[in-house]
Amino acid sequence: MNPATDMATRLSDLRLQKGKAEGRRITQQEVADIVGIGRSTLASYEKGHDKPGRETMIALAQYYGVSVDFVAGTSPVNSDLSPQTVEDPDELALLNLWRALNQDERNLLLTLFEKAIRPSSTKSSA
Repeated sequence: MNPATDMATRLSDLRLQKGKAEGRRITQQEVADIVGIGRSTLASYEKGHDKPGRETMIALAQYYGVSVDFVAGTSPVNSDLSPQTVEDPDELALLNLWRALNQDERNLLLTLFEKAIRPSSTKSSA
């Protein structure tokens, strides 16, 4: 299976599994609205006709509660997609703060973290 097909299958499976876990059917429209893309765009991703960009990939991973690597098909399939338990109080505090942020605030923090961790990768090559 090629990576595009892996990702398409995983996206479709994640939506179906999340719906099953919630005891309802989750539509492509619902996911698309939450992630901020069009339904036809999500359908294209789930069929393997197109691949999401970085921001959309992050939003999809966050919505499904998995890593970006998992969505991209670059990490092994884990048959147990149940939520992980957070036992570290600091990690839980950060997670709760993160969940309270809107998407713009999350994007800003991700950019700041990336610049703090990898300052040389953010410099322009002028």
